[in-house]
Amino acid sequence: MGDLNLQGRTLARLREWTRDEVLSAARDYTAELLNATATGDVTAEPELAPVPSTDLLFVAGHQPALYHPGVWAKNFAVHEMATRTGGLSLNLSVDTDLMTGTSIRIPAKSAAGGEPRIERVAFDADRPRGPWEENAILDRSLFESFGERVCDKMAAWQVNPVLREQWPDAVRASQRFTLLRDCLIASRLRLERRWGVTNLELPISRMCELDPFLWFASHILAHLPRFVAVHNEVLAEYRQVNHIRSRTHPVPELKSKGDCFEAPFWVWRKGDSVRSRVFARQEGREIVLSDGKAEFARVRLTPDCEACCAVEVLRKLPEQGIRLRARALTTTLFSRLCLADLFVHGIGGAKYDEMTDRIICRFMGVTPPGFLTLTASLYLPLAENGAVTPEDESRRVRLLRDLRWNADRHLDSASDAETRELIARKSALVEAMRSAPEQTALDRNPTQSRLRSNENFERFRQMQEINRRLAEKAAPLSEQTFGELTSIRRRLATHSLLHDREFAFSLYPENKLRRLMGSLSAVSR
Repeated sequence: MGDLNLQGRTLARLREWTRDEVLSAARDYTAELLNATATGDVTAEPELAPVPSTDLLFVAGHQPALYHPGVWAKNFAVHEMATRTGGLSLNLSVDTDLMTGTSIRIPAKSAAGGEPRIERVAFDADRPRGPWEENAILDRSLFESFGERVCDKMAAWQVNPVLREQWPDAVRASQRFTLLRDCLIASRLRLERRWGVTNLELPISRMCELDPFLWFASHILAHLPRFVAVHNEVLAEYRQVNHIRSRTHPVPELKSKGDCFEAPFWVWRKGDSVRSRVFARQEGREIVLSDGKAEFARVRLTPDCEACCAVEVLRKLPEQGIRLRARALTTTLFSRLCLADLFVHGIGGAKYDEMTDRIICRFMGVTPPGFLTLTASLYLPLAENGAVTPEDESRRVRLLRDLRWNADRHLDSASDAETRELIARKSALVEAMRSAPEQTALDRNPTQSRLRSNENFERFRQMQEINRRLAEKAAPLSEQTFGELTSIRRRLATHSLLHDREFAFSLYPENKLRRLMGSLSAVSR
């Protein structure tokens, strides 16, 4: 595996280079964030010492959003594994993904004792969807008051969220940084430091501008026709195995037309909210890169030449305001091959990395390194009145149906005379139906056949009428059962709402989060 040649550098050499550059950049970025959140009671972090790239490196990653505790658990897991092995831990913030909103969901109590509902509380003003790395704070008053507004709403549940401790650090960070990404990461990072977690942090956008990544990207560009063929072949297999019909899930195919091929990267200009796909075509000894409309770079690159000239050109793109970024699959491909000793995925990322494994095998020709899948579910401590289960609902549904067609099973034996008579008539009809001779294929007498059909229809008609009248007799019980069913369904909906694992970790009380994260020590052994 280490001898694999990538445009003049072995994979082993590229891996060593990547780790040196990424860890150096992560050390610098982490120190920036920690110093930005330092207060009088928290000593400003000294400049972090250089970190050895030869130690075992455990890596996790997610968007900078206020995510749920199951995502945050990965940060604690990589720290724990690094601590136990004397290694290093790194969290990659995927700020190249689209920021889908500027609010979080919270459970809210309704007025006058009504059912709980979901509200959204904004931490900044709305804006068009765009990459995290392009989104600055627009409404400072909204941003600064976010923590107080959320804590006030959670007080209705007698919950003191960890956001009360976390958000002042986000506000302090906003005095130095303008990007939402940096402020959210800084507040989480400072909270983790208070809890003893010492992960390094690095946004994917910064990693994508480092020379080792550009070298790796150049290798893909140099062999793009083969990469596209492997990618689409693996994607088709994944969809077939997982019975997926969507043409965009889990990722779209990479397109090709003539000598122009779609590359697994995004491109946009600084300040844009819309990402564009990258297309490449070979012209002699150069590869022309475009966004499908306009050319943005020409690199000197062929399958058999070194990538130094291409890296030199790609390195200058940020000066022109051009963002060349990895897509999700390319990010994990690079991180697993060139950076991590163990990459920790959540369930979604791990499922998609079945594709990455096959691409590594077929495109790189090497056995893919393993990865770890880890997630957790934690529920907010929200009180509710009485527990109900889906089986309680099913029993009422079955009872309502029985009261419509078999009310006699549920009517009191001491019912009025009319009811007793109806029940007796139904029993006699049931017995008559059971004892009626079956029509056989040998019964050819048309008169007998017609007579038997008429008798069966008359019994059926009588049975329908009796069931209708018995159902009317059972109407009070039906109404009571329907009321119970309505109440159960309402309580089940409340239970589902209050037991949603997707609430942001910032809404949880510290003791509940600490118990979950502490339990990871046993998992990480």
